[in-house]
Amino acid sequence: MARPMAEERRLKIAKRQLLLAQIARREARLALANAIAEEERSAAIQGRANDLLNEYARRNGDRGKVHLGGSLSSDLAFIHSLQRMSHSAGQAHADAREQAEFQMRTLAAAETRMSAHEERVASESRALVQLRERREIPPELTTPPKVARKLQKALATPDQSAATAQSGPEAAHRRSRDAGA
Repeated sequence: MARPMAEERRLKIAKRQLLLAQIARREARLALANAIAEEERSAAIQGRANDLLNEYARRNGDRGKVHLGGSLSSDLAFIHSLQRMSHSAGQAHADAREQAEFQMRTLAAAETRMSAHEERVASESRALVQLRERREIPPELTTPPKVARKLQKALATPDQSAATAQSGPEAAHRRSRDAGA
C-alpha cells in the first residue's frame, strides 16, 4: 500500500509539471502571435512596395518625355531598390508564414502536453483521496483474511474456541511453562 507522503509527492510533481506545461503553452501562444504579427507586417511592406513600384511606373509612363542619361539611371536605381524591397518583403512574408505554421504546431503540442498533465494531476489527486479514505477505514475491515478470521471467531461455538485455544503456538508455550513449574 502506498504511503500518503509518496502520493503527495507524486501529486506535487504532477502539479509542477502542469505549471511548466501551462508556461510552455503561454510562451507558444505568444510566439504564435508574434509570428502572425510579423507575417502581417511583412505582407503590408511587400504590398506597399509593390504599390509604390506600380505608381512610379504609371507616372513615368504618362510623361511622354525623353529622359536624360542621369535622370534615367537614377530612375532605374530607384525602381531596382523598390523591386529589391518588394522581393525581400516577400521573402520575409514567406518566412513569417513558415514561422507561424511552426508556432501553431508547437502550440498544439504544448496544449496536448498540458491536457495530459492535467489528467495526471487529477489522477494523482484521486489516488491521494482514495488512499486517505482507505486509511480512515479500520484495517481489519479492509483486509479479507482478517475479516474472515474475525467472522470465524464470532461464529465459533464454545467447544471450537476451547479446542483452538489448546492448539497453536500460544498453547504450546503455556504447556511448556506449566510443565516447568
